[in-house]
Amino acid sequence: MTVVIDFRGGPWREPDPHHSHPHEQITYVASGEILFLAEGSEPERLGPGDLFAIPPNVPHSIQLLSESARLVDTFHPIREDFL
Repeated sequence: MTVVIDFRGGPWREPDPHHSHPHEQITYVASGEILFLAEGSEPERLGPGDLFAIPPNVPHSIQLLSESARLVDTFHPIREDFL
């Protein structure tokens, strides 16, 4: 399943709370800048053209560093909660 998510109202003072899900996730940063945070990894500043992958059940979050960002998320299996 692939979804496009637009974030606005940045830059954020704090990251979103960490969350996890049983889905493998690959995210492409189409526009904007974010700070990607994942349990067990160093925070990583990402911008247009960057990708990150998250294994199932790993707590993760982002912090919006620019005014807005567009992320293209791919999940496997399908996220029923997004339908």
